[in-house]
Amino acid sequence: MDIPSENPMVPVEPETPVVAPPRQPGIWSGLGTVALYFLLQFGLSLLVAATIGFWVALKAGFVAGLQHTRPESRTVTQAALASPDIRVVLAVVTIAAAAAVMIAIVRRAWPAQWSRADLPGFGFVRPADRRAYAAAVVLGVGVLLIGGFMTHLLAHGQPVHQDVSVLARGVPVGMRVLLALLVVCVAPVVEELVFRGVLLSGLARRMHVGWAVLVSAVIFGCVHLPDFRFAWYPVPALILVGLVAGWLRIRTRSLWPSITLHATNNLVAAIAWLLVAHP
Repeated sequence: MDIPSENPMVPVEPETPVVAPPRQPGIWSGLGTVALYFLLQFGLSLLVAATIGFWVALKAGFVAGLQHTRPESRTVTQAALASPDIRVVLAVVTIAAAAAVMIAIVRRAWPAQWSRADLPGFGFVRPADRRAYAAAVVLGVGVLLIGGFMTHLLAHGQPVHQDVSVLARGVPVGMRVLLALLVVCVAPVVEELVFRGVLLSGLARRMHVGWAVLVSAVIFGCVHLPDFRFAWYPVPALILVGLVAGWLRIRTRSLWPSITLHATNNLVAAIAWLLVAHP
């Protein structure tokens, strides 16, 4: 006769593995991303300038050796780095490299947020309504016109010097087109990713989304002060760009309309300084 066991075998269900939630940017990581982007530009500009300077000095020394003359490497290097063409190449290589590195860092740090439509996602998805692109173009032109009027009033007749427009003066048309491609195709993508992607997402986790849009727009305007030689009167126009771009990001649940607005704004501005710059 079988005696029933006091501890019958009970099937044990396998434990469900605990999946950690995807990483999300916070306020400090958003601010750190902004700082890192501009530090990358600064560091890469020094690296590229040093590389160009070394190459020019090496070439000058080689030529001087062939001619049995005293090499003036320092003078030749300083003259080369002061050349408008070299400065354009330096700016293009620096900003393009910084953009590529920044995009790679953000993609690796927050992969789950990349194609997420809602905050704290970065919005690299198509908008539900393709008319958002047309609206972004119209808004881009309108924001530029309103911002230009605001800047004119605030400047009280003082000239507004932007580094990229100053850089375009005195260079051939090909160099101006290269600069235009940079400010229209490269800068809007990486800047919108940094400000309306990472920073806005980080801010929106700690405050109302409206305040997050405002704060990100103010930071966007203020960090461009060095581009205008620390003249404050273009900043309100840049804040307006940031506000409208942030509104588009929230309204369309996509970052691409914000990029389109930013690119349109830069395109109209680039056409203006391409036409007024003298070779």
